Amino acid sequence: MSGINLNGRIIPAEEPFAGIHHRGLKYGDGLFESIRMLDGKMPLLANHLRRLFRGMKYLKIEKPNRFNTAFFRKEIKKLTGPEQNTRIRISVFRASGGLYTPTNNKAIYLIEYQTLKSNHWEWKKKGLMTKICPVVQLPVTAWSGLKTTNALPYVLAGLWKKSQKIDDCILCNQRGFIAEAGSSNIFYYKSKSWFTPSDRSGAIQGVMRDYILKSFKNNSFSIIKKDILPKDLLEADEAFVTNAVQGIRWIREIDGVRFGNQETKNIWNLFFGPRSLLASSNT
Repeated sequence: MSGINLNGRIIPAEEPFAGIHHRGLKYGDGLFESIRMLDGKMPLLANHLRRLFRGMKYLKIEKPNRFNTAFFRKEIKKLTGPEQNTRIRISVFRASGGLYTPTNNKAIYLIEYQTLKSNHWEWKKKGLMTKICPVVQLPVTAWSGLKTTNALPYVLAGLWKKSQKIDDCILCNQRGFIAEAGSSNIFYYKSKSWFTPSDRSGAIQGVMRDYILKSFKNNSFSIIKKDILPKDLLEADEAFVTNAVQGIRWIREIDGVRFGNQETKNIWNLFFGPRSLLASSNT
């Protein structure tokens, strides 16, 4: 990455830009989206922006009239140039002013990117080794589903994952129910049905999660959103996690319990394979 897009201005990535009054730095007062570009296409860009704008409305950050899909597609291309396969992050912060109580609700946006080698979502032959994390319990709030820049629980979960030498960890909420993985939403398969934590689990409501839920319904799969206890997850036949950058990754093991992957691979082929609707999108 050679630069960043700060409010439409391309500046070197290493150039300081925040300042001591930046509300993202001082209070975590902002939102972000991580978006996958494949062969120059961003299949879920509009979905990401809908979640971003919903979050801005909830946080009372003013949405400029120019903020739409066409605007952000142009601003992303301005930054990435000829790059075709990237991970893009759009951040929106509240402008400086005030202490805990803001005095300025205007939006500041920042776009950055990381070049990726692959031009497609990949099926990994080796599944993830995971454990249920005992050191982080996610709060259940009205804003839990938003992707905010205040990510301390996930930082602590990442440190624990690293200490355990595993690929990912599963997080519970403060009521003891399964919420999500460290950077992904979670699904599991049991008795010919798919399950995922309810919308009130405390998990971030992922863009890829929403896409998969709608695709399940459109293809007549049985999908149930519910409060999930750890024992329910450990009694599953298969499980996978998903996010917008990596697609679907199947789970090989949770707390020593092994899982298969045949149904998960069928789902991946349908939704992420080379002939899938998502892969062929021109967005």
